[in-house]
Amino acid sequence: MYMKKVKCERLNDQGQGIGYIDNKIIFIPEFLPGDEALVRITKDKKNYMEGVIIDYITLSKDRVKTVCPYLNCGCPLKALNYQKQLEFKQEKLQNIMRKFAGLTDVVTDIIPSKEISYYRNKITLKVKNGIGYYKNGTNDFLPIDGCALAETRINEIIKVLNTLDLSNAKEITIKAMDEVMIIIKGKIDINKLQKYADSIYMDGKLVYGKAFITDSIDDLKFKVGKDSFFQVNNSMISVLYKTAISLATKKGTALDLFCGTGTISLFLSKYFDKVIGIDINEDAIECALENRKINNINNVDFICGDANTLCQDLKADVIFVDPPRSGLSKDGINNILNIKPKEIIYISCDPITLARDLNILKEKYIVEKIIPVDLFPNTYHVENIAVLNLC
Repeated sequence: MYMKKVKCERLNDQGQGIGYIDNKIIFIPEFLPGDEALVRITKDKKNYMEGVIIDYITLSKDRVKTVCPYLNCGCPLKALNYQKQLEFKQEKLQNIMRKFAGLTDVVTDIIPSKEISYYRNKITLKVKNGIGYYKNGTNDFLPIDGCALAETRINEIIKVLNTLDLSNAKEITIKAMDEVMIIIKGKIDINKLQKYADSIYMDGKLVYGKAFITDSIDDLKFKVGKDSFFQVNNSMISVLYKTAISLATKKGTALDLFCGTGTISLFLSKYFDKVIGIDINEDAIECALENRKINNINNVDFICGDANTLCQDLKADVIFVDPPRSGLSKDGINNILNIKPKEIIYISCDPITLARDLNILKEKYIVEKIIPVDLFPNTYHVENIAVLNLC
């Protein structure tokens, strides 16, 4: 393919730079507004192009030095000034809400992260002639010897993993909270890993240490299993949940859909007479029940099952929902509308599915505000809290 000089005009929603060649749009990773570069075209379709940077000609005034040495990895905004990252995410959310939900003037100022590097308490690594990631939007393997998003103990383990025979391994997940868990798909010799971990699973079986690890958020303690969901930015979990709770009228019964290990439910227990948490993951509910016991909380019940359907027979004054990236199902939305809670607090990591669901819910609810919270610095992802009041 040929090469062209291109100037970056703006970013798309995935953090790629957008430029133009003969009025045709081109998408380029690691390209910031104000950058000008010599670009090699890697794909030339009817309506768009893709390219990679060969050499920078002019650098953006918002470009900063980054601690990550890799290109086209999982942190596409890493070279962008952090204040500009926040502005990008807030504007992105505003545009999505206007386009897909018909909502304007509901997005508030974004809440910044306390940490912008080495904040993730969990990463999943692919194994292919070493350990690493697939480059954004491709199947191209990127071997790494560390990750600038991951907590420092995770990076210590990455260095050890790179010294081992990984020929019989496929994927390795590392969770680093108060304690550390390593989850291996495949088989490796774990002798060198044991000093770094409190728990090691191999092909679904516990082969070293504890079945669960623990984490502390404010004055609460949580057990976390190998399959249970837990927010990845420890420094911001308390901020996220306290912000969400502060937006609700705190009385009566709260329903926590997709409750995971019970984190939101147990935070809610201080403010509501009764809390009911529902999650389909058995491992997560087992942890939630244990977490209720550990924290000596007696006004929270947990149910294992599909939160979209099991909520239909329940009543609640306030419903908190924190669904997976796919959002709520049609049954879930209909059941929530039938319950008619006075308020819905919807926590979402995907603005598109959030907008889709709000577009339906707003038939019966007023979307008062949406607060973006930056749980994922240097990436294009953003967590959001939507507040809905019954019309």
